[in-house]
Amino acid sequence: MEEELKALTEQLHEYNERLLAIARRTRERDEEPDFFAEVKPLAEEVQAAAERWQEAAFRWIHQAQPKYVHKRQIEAAVDHMAKLSVEAFYPSVPARRVKQYSQAVAYTLALVKERLGETT
Repeated sequence: MEEELKALTEQLHEYNERLLAIARRTRERDEEPDFFAEVKPLAEEVQAAAERWQEAAFRWIHQAQPKYVHKRQIEAAVDHMAKLSVEAFYPSVPARRVKQYSQAVAYTLALVKERLGETT
């Protein structure tokens, strides 16, 4: 269970970095994406991974009861990833909001990774 959570945490971290790069590139090009060709496939991929991560994290929290990691944080991170996976593609979305979502997700992922190291 913990190995699965570690792998999913790393995968979400990679998605988070990738979405930040997409947001930067989007701002430089300043053009709207093709929703069905670009946005939807990646958003669905990210959402599926985030949901698997949430399930694994909830099981781990229930079993290991790690300090300072709560279900609400996990839910918020999943919500932020879902928003980020769409908003990163649009230059009209404020860069500050994209950065805030990304930082919040990165913090939660780092916390989970750190606590996983303590419980294994």
